Amino acid sequence: MGWDMGIDYESTYKLLLRDLKETREKSGVKALQRRMYLVILLTQLRNGSRIGEAIEFISKVSRDYSRDALIKVEKRKDGYQRLMVLPCEIKKADLLIIRALLDDELQKYGKKGLVIKISTWVKRTYGFNTHSLRYAFVSYLAQKKYPPQLIAKITGHKRLDYILHYTQEKAAQELLVKLDSI
Repeated sequence: MGWDMGIDYESTYKLLLRDLKETREKSGVKALQRRMYLVILLTQLRNGSRIGEAIEFISKVSRDYSRDALIKVEKRKDGYQRLMVLPCEIKKADLLIIRALLDDELQKYGKKGLVIKISTWVKRTYGFNTHSLRYAFVSYLAQKKYPPQLIAKITGHKRLDYILHYTQEKAAQELLVKLDSI
């Protein structure tokens, strides 16, 4: 499978979006929690962020109802901030309904605890880890032939060699598979 666990950006986005739409029709605490998780995951996938950055972003935009915001990149010590954008399919109503639960869970577990909680749920529910969403985004942009420098800027990678390593590894694996059919 490789470093991105073979997660396809487009099919995963559609899967998460379908599940969000189904969850909107349900009520109860479990459905609300699932809705919150799906909003966070769609945001993470759409932006190629870390799960903690997506949590911070949703927390911020659910308070001020903006569609984008600058978020501090977690692994960088230089204070670098990256722009994150709310997926167009996420409605203001989604933010309104999950805001109190997100605040409660952040208060109760802290951001690290909530990251673990969501990561565990994703692994159990979908069979992949949340970080795979970040690299599905990187792979998607690389397949669309966007320059590694832009991908690194969007995702907040400080070093271009990380992006080159990931995208070249994926391209090399695809080439190796293709060689069998030549």
